[in-house]
Amino acid sequence: MAADLTATEKSRNVKYYINSAVCLIIMFGFGYLPPIDPITVLGMQILGIFLGMVYGWIFVGIAWPSLAGLIALMQTGYMTAGEVIKSSFGEANVVLMFFIFIFCGTFAHYGLSRIIAVWSITRKMVLGRPWVFTFVFLMVMAFLGGVTSATPTIVIGWSLAYVISEQCGFKKGDSYPLILIFGTAFVAQIGDCIIPFKSIPLLVMGVYESLAGHSIPLGPYMLIVILATVLCIIVYLLGAKMIFKPDMSSLIDLDSRSLVGDDGIKMNRVQKVVLFFLVMLMVMMLLPGFFPNSTFFAIAFLKKIGSTGICILLVMLMCLIRIDGAPIIDFKKMVGNVEWNSILLLAAAIPVANAMSNEASGFPAALKAIINPLATNTSAFVFVLLIGLAATLITNVMTNGPVGMILMAAVFAATQSVGMNPTAAVVTVVMCVHISVLFPSGSSTAALINGNEWIGTRRLWKIGPMACISAWLVISIVAGIFGL
Repeated sequence: MAADLTATEKSRNVKYYINSAVCLIIMFGFGYLPPIDPITVLGMQILGIFLGMVYGWIFVGIAWPSLAGLIALMQTGYMTAGEVIKSSFGEANVVLMFFIFIFCGTFAHYGLSRIIAVWSITRKMVLGRPWVFTFVFLMVMAFLGGVTSATPTIVIGWSLAYVISEQCGFKKGDSYPLILIFGTAFVAQIGDCIIPFKSIPLLVMGVYESLAGHSIPLGPYMLIVILATVLCIIVYLLGAKMIFKPDMSSLIDLDSRSLVGDDGIKMNRVQKVVLFFLVMLMVMMLLPGFFPNSTFFAIAFLKKIGSTGICILLVMLMCLIRIDGAPIIDFKKMVGNVEWNSILLLAAAIPVANAMSNEASGFPAALKAIINPLATNTSAFVFVLLIGLAATLITNVMTNGPVGMILMAAVFAATQSVGMNPTAAVVTVVMCVHISVLFPSGSSTAALINGNEWIGTRRLWKIGPMACISAWLVISIVAGIFGL
C-alpha cells in the first residue's frame, strides 16, 4: 500500500514538473517564433507570456505562473521592472480586491451569513409554502454568495439543506433535496458576481478597463446582474418542477425551530455594526454612479477617493472602532481571509492585457480583423448571445478567470469595430463565466458539486445542463435589453 502511494506521488510530481516546463517554454520561448502579420515581435512575446500563464493556471496552479509572467514581461523591454510592479500590484483594482477580501472575511467571521439565511427562511410568509420557501432560500444563497463568496455560502446552505431534508424525511435520490442542494451551489456561484467588487468581476472588468481606458458603469451592471439572478432562479425552479415533479408535501409542516435552534435568532452589537458597514459599503460605492454630476461635498469626496479609497476608509474605521475592548477588524487575523491566488491572477493579468492592447503588439489590428466580420454581420443582441454562449461552454472546462480575460479581448475588438455599447457584452461574460458546474475543472464550486453524494453524477447531468442553458439565455436576454 505504501509503495503504491509512493508511486502515485512520484507520478504526480513528474506530471507537475512536465507541465511546469511546458508553461515556462511557452512563456519564454513563444516569442522566438516568426511573427504572423499583423502581430509584431513584441506581440508574439506578449502572446507567449499570456498563453504560458493560462497553461500554468490550468495545469499547474495560480501563484508561480502569475509571478513568472511578470518576470517574463520585464524581459520584453516593453516596460521597466518598476513599471511592471506599479501596473500589477500597484493597480487600483488589485488593491481594491485585497481590501474587499478583508471586508467580506469580517462579515463571515462574525457569523452573519448563517443568521441572515436562517432569519430569511423562517418568516411566516415563507413557511408552509414550499415553492416560496425554496425561492427565498435560493435568493438568500445568491445574496450571501455576493457579500462573501460561493464556497462558504455553499457550506452554510448545504448544512441547512441537510437539516431540512432530515426534518422532512427526504433521502438521497429524492428530487427535492437534489433541486435544493444543486440549486444552492448554482445560485451561490451566480450570486458571486452581484457585487461588482468581487474577484472575478474585478478581474474581468479590470481587464476590459485596461483595454478600453474606461470602466463599466456600476448602476447598469447591478441592475442587470440582480434582475438576471432573480430570473435565473425563477426559471431554474420552473424547469426543475417540470423535469422532476418533486413531492414537497412534507415541507408544509416544516418546524422552524429545527433551523433556528433553542436560542432563537439574535444579533449581538458587533454583528449589527458589521451589517451596518456592509450597507454603507454598497451605498457609498454606488452613490457616485447614480449622481455623476453632483457637486455635493459628500458625493465629491467619494468620487475623489474612488471605490478603492471607499473600501480602505471603511476597513480603517472598522479597525479603529472598538467594541467590548476589541477592534471590529483584527487586521492581522483578517488578512488570513485574503484569497492570494485571486490577487496574483489579477496582478499578472492587467499588465499583460495592457501590453496586448498596445498598437505596437499588433493585437488590436488582429482582433479587429477576426471580430469585425462577426460583429458587423450580426446584430449587437446576437453578438451578446454568442459571447455568452462561448463563456458558458468554455468555463465548464477551464478556470473562469482566464476565460473571462480571453473573451474581454473579443468584446473590446467588437466594440471598437462597430461602436457597440460594451455593457451588455461585458456583464454577460462576467455572469456566464460563473456558470461552471458540470466538470470539476470549471471551478471550486463545480468540484464541490461533483463530489456531493446527494447530487451524484447521473442526476447532475440531468439537472445541470438545464440550469446552465436556461441561465445563459436569461442572462444574455436581460443584458441585451438593459445594456445595449
